[in-house]
Amino acid sequence: MSSVQWTILCLVALASVVVIDVGRRRLKRQKSPSPYPLPPGPPPLPIVGNMHGVDVKAPWLTYSEWSKVYGDLVYARLFDKDIIIISSGKIAKDLLEDRSINYSDRPNIITNELFGVGFNTVYMPYGERWRLQRRFLHQNFKANSSSRFVPMQQRKVHQLLHRLLESPERYFESLFQYASSVITNAVYDYDPVSGDRMVNIIGRVSELVTSALPPEVAAPLGAFPIILNIPSWFPGMTIKKNAEICREWTNDWVEVPFKHALQRMSDGSATPAMVLDALGKVDEKDASPGWMKDLKDAAATAFIGEAPCLLLRSSATLMTFILAMVLHPEVQEKVHAQIDVVVGKDRIPTLDDRPSLTYVDAIMRETLRWHPLAPLSLPHAAVNDDVYNGFYIPKGATVITNIWAIAHDESRYPKPSDFNPGRFLNPDGTLTSDDVTNIAFGYGRRICVGKDFADVTIWSAMSTILALFKLSLPKDEDGKEMPFEPKWVTGITSYPLPFPCSFEPRIPGMDAKKLEEIINAST
Repeated sequence: MSSVQWTILCLVALASVVVIDVGRRRLKRQKSPSPYPLPPGPPPLPIVGNMHGVDVKAPWLTYSEWSKVYGDLVYARLFDKDIIIISSGKIAKDLLEDRSINYSDRPNIITNELFGVGFNTVYMPYGERWRLQRRFLHQNFKANSSSRFVPMQQRKVHQLLHRLLESPERYFESLFQYASSVITNAVYDYDPVSGDRMVNIIGRVSELVTSALPPEVAAPLGAFPIILNIPSWFPGMTIKKNAEICREWTNDWVEVPFKHALQRMSDGSATPAMVLDALGKVDEKDASPGWMKDLKDAAATAFIGEAPCLLLRSSATLMTFILAMVLHPEVQEKVHAQIDVVVGKDRIPTLDDRPSLTYVDAIMRETLRWHPLAPLSLPHAAVNDDVYNGFYIPKGATVITNIWAIAHDESRYPKPSDFNPGRFLNPDGTLTSDDVTNIAFGYGRRICVGKDFADVTIWSAMSTILALFKLSLPKDEDGKEMPFEPKWVTGITSYPLPFPCSFEPRIPGMDAKKLEEIINAST
């Protein structure tokens, strides 16, 4: 049978499945086990449900508009999937935290396996294997454990400053290099070099995976998996081509750095690292093949599964920060003034200065709120039927938290589109109690385990960049600033694509030697 004949057969089969599925869903609705109504929501179309009304590139904007019409708890259907959309911090806390036992599972997303990352801890169903892998991550990245990585993080931020001084036009590459090297060191005791093949693979896999995992993208394949039988060369099957590429790269990404860590351990390395620490503590009788696989998977998860928390959390948040500083020079003036008073210009900020540099923390919080890296967070799933405020939430429903709507709630953040760090400061200059933890790192038992590690990684870079540089729009030959329209990556994560930016040293005569003197004065 030719490929064309096979494609035609698949399409005929798909049409048959659609007809059968319509009847199946109608029967399901007729047999609803609850006397309570579903939450309000937009009227669905046959077969596709509400898929037609969703902006796949930025679904959080669609869901935000729905919340204005139907309320902060909305029901929708994407093909055969029940979707519950939360657009209120209170409801998110009530369900995902106070009822976390019922909302700590993950929905089955077909693209997770398709792209070869079905092992990752974050999308793993709630259960014993998830607990073991989560324990590996928690033991290394919780607050009192991740502090042992601070010297390494400081060393890496010093390298970042040198790269920004020497090659400011390559700032995007430098930020990604900083974030990835911090994590490879913390997980594997692996120190990548510029242009490192493994880091490049991780970055490319991350881009492919984060574009394919959103429920809005995966829903058609989940409803009609027969589509996957269509050849990858067929028009519209780019997702299958990307999956094939991703699976090839994923094996190297999982295996190569883990083998490096094993070699480092055999060489007697005493450097703090997740894999080395776990191997050093386990008894030989406990180090079964299954245990080793879970450790390997948990380590790889630090890059992709936890992407919104660790790798992308750091580099992408710093990109948003740089953009905000370029667009808002008045904010830089205020933070530069505080840094000059607290730190001076003969050294760079350290974590010891953090309590006094409240405006830096305010900028960091506003960066996380202004354009959340994960506007819809990661989806949860209802383990059992539930009723909330008189509305029925069916078992198995995908529960999506619209972080964007929560971060742009006008009752909590007036003029939410404005970048205003002052909203996180009290009149006396101290920080408010709103630390945006839930906006930045999620809710409930599935909250990002690497939040404390990411917090230090991001703050260290922000504070030192602000201390050494003035960020601004580049100027043309006539000395006029060259404006631009920011463009954003979309998918599970959203952050700005590289844009023109000038890094002007704040200290006259700054060169590599002078920078090293300032760094040495800070240690």
